[in-house]
Amino acid sequence: MRKVLIGAAIGAAGVAVTCLLVKLYKEGKFDGACDDLNAFASRRKRDFRNAVDAGKNQLEYIKERVEYGVQSGKEKLVGEDD
Repeated sequence: MRKVLIGAAIGAAGVAVTCLLVKLYKEGKFDGACDDLNAFASRRKRDFRNAVDAGKNQLEYIKERVEYGVQSGKEKLVGEDD
């Protein structure tokens, strides 16, 4: 019986919160919030893309440095054999 009462209380609270949110939505209280959330999401997407691009650039730089090191190492080995 105790679990039923707890479940009913949680259900009633959920319905009350839902009704409150619907009322606020109909009054237009969330219009500014939606715009703010869209702007926030756009900024986060841009920042994420910038971070990914920076990571790619760093990887390309490291790859070029490794290739240069390998190439110069080969040249040194070939030069020593002569």
